[in-house]
Amino acid sequence: MTGAVGTLPRAAPPRTGRYRGLRPDRPRIALTLLLLAAAMPVRLPVRVPVVGSVSVLDLVLIALLGTLYLDLPWRRLSWGPRPLAIALLIPPAVSALSMLWTQDRNATLRSTIVYAEAVIAYLIVLRELEGLSAARVVAFVRRYAWLVTLPAVLLLLHVPGFGPEERGLSPTSGDYLSYYSRLSHPVLGRSNNLATALAILVPALLYWGHTRRDRRATTAGLIALTAVVLTLSRGVLVAFAVGGLGYLLLLRRPPGSPRRPVLGKVIAATLGLAAAAAALYELNPDTREFFLGRLSPANVTRRADLYSAAFQKIAEHPLLGYGGGAVPDGDRSLLVDVHNTYLQQLLYYGLPLGMLVGAVIAALPIFFVARRWRAPVAGAVAYAVLVEAISFAFESSFEGTVLRVIFYLALGLLVGLVRAAETEAADAPPGGPEQPVGGAR
Repeated sequence: MTGAVGTLPRAAPPRTGRYRGLRPDRPRIALTLLLLAAAMPVRLPVRVPVVGSVSVLDLVLIALLGTLYLDLPWRRLSWGPRPLAIALLIPPAVSALSMLWTQDRNATLRSTIVYAEAVIAYLIVLRELEGLSAARVVAFVRRYAWLVTLPAVLLLLHVPGFGPEERGLSPTSGDYLSYYSRLSHPVLGRSNNLATALAILVPALLYWGHTRRDRRATTAGLIALTAVVLTLSRGVLVAFAVGGLGYLLLLRRPPGSPRRPVLGKVIAATLGLAAAAAALYELNPDTREFFLGRLSPANVTRRADLYSAAFQKIAEHPLLGYGGGAVPDGDRSLLVDVHNTYLQQLLYYGLPLGMLVGAVIAALPIFFVARRWRAPVAGAVAYAVLVEAISFAFESSFEGTVLRVIFYLALGLLVGLVRAAETEAADAPPGGPEQPVGGAR
């Protein structure tokens, strides 16, 4: 025996096995850097073969990939629920496979690289959140929502240094001025992109703030929801309504979930959001001009023309498509996208593989619905992912190089939240919050 009298020597750590998580008290510096870079992924004036340019987010992900590699002798990669992890790997695998028949190898290689970055972001987030309490995970979600919203507000206020950074735009062009007609982000892009990045965070923040009486989470959720409304993104707003209606009609409340009255908060939030939208319309002349333009049938006609051109191209190459990220036959009418993620997959990969990738994206909410009985917060997360899946039917934000990475990053945050809530529910006394059913883990 060594040391003080009456004390036993401290057992040495085992030399076999792996250390499987970060200490709960360790600062999550890597995660903080990743969230900062994802909130403002400023592009650098550097020409790179194939990808064209790099952003701050690219550099951060490359550096953090090195930390994942160095951690391998000590810690297994954290993938979250296995079925979800497999689903998230299917689109990258199909994109890489399409290199065998693509019409544009560089475009398909870029698409596959973006998917690889998205998976890296997902793994980094899960590693950094491992061992944290659900409250600390919510804190990171809350901070990220603020980080994304703040640059958009500064852009709308015409603060120097926060102007649109979209390449090739003239400051006098209509596309440039459209950034100021509704809430947009200087780097992520115009309103639809900002709405997509924020929408997936809102339900979890509002649910947590309501059930845990966390005013900071509630405030962040309401501010993020207000920002989504001020984007005037019809696709995302419709997705919130359709997803909410479907969720209420098809799914019942899991046993053990908190039952706090919400009608008053819903009415207050609705009135506040309506007032914010009205204020933007009255105070910003660009918004009034934009809104009147949205009433024109021209936008519907353009969308119909895109769909018609897309279906024609799919009919010409129904089995394998044109390759991930490739523009079918160089058709300039399809140069950007078809404003429908699921139709875009059919163009890229043909009917069999395109339907597979589309089905995977559409089915992502199911992985969280299945976990509502272990942790009720998973229900709010399922609704958030459902909103994204529905919105992808009206737009193609998923095809954005940065937005695809952000989508995987957000999924990592939400998986980390559900995992932490399940752990706390399993350890909670009977009748406590987030209590699982039947002791399931």
